[in-house]
Parts: sequence; structure tokens; C-alpha cells
Amino acid sequence: MRTERSALLGERPDTDLLHRLDGELQALQARIAQLSIALRVPLETAADVERVLQRPPAPPVAVERRNRGGGSPDYRGPERRSAHLWDELRALLVLRYQLCSRLAGAVGAKATQELLDAANAQLQREGFGPAMPDLGLSHVL
Repeated sequence: MRTERSALLGERPDTDLLHRLDGELQALQARIAQLSIALRVPLETAADVERVLQRPPAPPVAVERRNRGGGSPDYRGPERRSAHLWDELRALLVLRYQLCSRLAGAVGAKATQELLDAANAQLQREGFGPAMPDLGLSHVL
């Protein structure tokens, strides 16, 4: 796999940085896929991704349950955990966009698209669902 990506990134002075960015992209793709499965949210189209990004964040809890004795009315149980997962998914989608923009500036649009395709192919080999869309990166790529 490293040699396939090495061919995509080429032999450049900043290759180590690019390999690191590529690894980060693959890790981001995997975590985004895990979160989409856990939250049962499809990310197959740009509209699906836009719905996730436009979802309002959960309101903060005024007083932590651990700071209050007994069954606090502020405790929201599993809904709170779910809200944290939604926030993480939204943040990772934004981070993925930023990383792809940075990669496109460093290696070009074609190589970035090939890296995205390779990362999606790896996720599919690992048993994840269909590939994620380019998330509106077409103007960057």
C-alpha cells in the first residue's frame, strides 16, 4: 500500500509530510465511516453530508451530573453520548475538507483525488460501505 501511495505522491522533497497527510486522511476516512455507521447516517451523497454539517449542535449541559448528587435532571443519558458523536462527525468532516484542500495545494488535484479513491478503496476492503462523496471538494480538486 505504501508503494501505491508513493507512486501517487511522487519523489518530492516534502514527501514525508505528504505521506503523513495521506495517513491522516486514511485515518479520518475510517473514523468518519465508523461514526456514520454508529449514528446510522448515510454519507453517500453531498446532500447527506450537508445535512450532517447543518445539524445544530446539542445545547451544553449547565451543571454536570457528577457535580450534583443523585439523579440530576440535567443528565440526558445516551442522548448526550449521541450528541457528542454527532459533534465529532461534523468536526471530522470539516477537518477532512481542510486536509484535502491542503493536499490539493501540495500535490495537485489529480493526485489528491487518487489518494481519496485509494483511501475509500481501502475502507471498502475492510468491510465499510460505499465510498464517501468528494464532499463538495470539486472546486478545490
